Amino acid sequence: MASSSRAETSGVTRKLVRLAIAVVLFIALYTGAWFYAASWLKDTLGQQLAASAQGMHSVSCSNLSVRGFPFRIGLFCDSVGVDDRPSGLSATVGAIRSAAQVYRPGHGVIEIDGPAQVRVTPDLVFDVDWDLLRASATAWTNGLDRASIAYDGLKGRLNVPSEAVSIGIAATHGEKHIRQSGEALDIAASFDALSLDLGDRVLPPLDVAADLTIADAARWISAEGPPADVPLGASVELRRLSLDLGDGKVATLSGPLKVGDDGYLSGTLDLDIAGITVWRDRVSEAFPEVAETTAHVAQVIQGLSAGGDRAVVKLNVQDGTVYLGLFPIAFIPPF
Repeated sequence: MASSSRAETSGVTRKLVRLAIAVVLFIALYTGAWFYAASWLKDTLGQQLAASAQGMHSVSCSNLSVRGFPFRIGLFCDSVGVDDRPSGLSATVGAIRSAAQVYRPGHGVIEIDGPAQVRVTPDLVFDVDWDLLRASATAWTNGLDRASIAYDGLKGRLNVPSEAVSIGIAATHGEKHIRQSGEALDIAASFDALSLDLGDRVLPPLDVAADLTIADAARWISAEGPPADVPLGASVELRRLSLDLGDGKVATLSGPLKVGDDGYLSGTLDLDIAGITVWRDRVSEAFPEVAETTAHVAQVIQGLSAGGDRAVVKLNVQDGTVYLGLFPIAFIPPF
């Protein structure tokens, strides 16, 4: 019995030793593979970035490194710059930190520090900063499947001196989402407490949300890429575009739209507006030059609602001109 017991113990010990050796070998091989992949990735990207500096489209990444061992792998840069010489566009942002799970390389997350600056010749400059900005994306060899971005404490200003344009923008929180949905492309965006500074006037903050689908546009974010004339010819289903002043004073647009080959929008929209008098007063205060037109439009809408302060009316959009009944009330510039 003693001899049998010792034999069983010896067999168990050998199995444990073999298991331990296998675990050690796996860890060693995995560690070697991770660091080899990280080194290859850093060298390859470094060569591509260096080569781009000699071309018409360059990207720079200061102090490039690859981190995340053992279960993640990601790129880190102290700052990033982009220079597209043919279009005259250049941009810089702060530090970038990215990561993807080793077992799920097609899904990545990224965190970007401000401030950022975008410049377009001859004199367009957009300066922007934020408290926190995070993004995520799911992609594979056929292109991007979906992507999201969220930020807090956004503040920026667009300056175009040649056009006498100076617009400030601020939002406490914002999100944007995009995804392929069969052959279509779904897009959603929102801004909390969005405010605009137009220089000579500051618009009161409001919450903005949009949700729409563009037919046959999934390829825009695929490896194929968007057509050169995007978005001309696009068919859009605007499920919801809402502007919220608070206290239930919400205006919502929904309906189908078409972007013509000339860039002008056409379609039919349903406007659901609550707090007609409040909207009239806010628009008149912000844009006194259109106060008379605003008062007339509010009067027509109230007439359609039997004098109430909420109405649902139909708007027709023809080649960029928005009609309420027979009256043109707004113009949408071409894309």
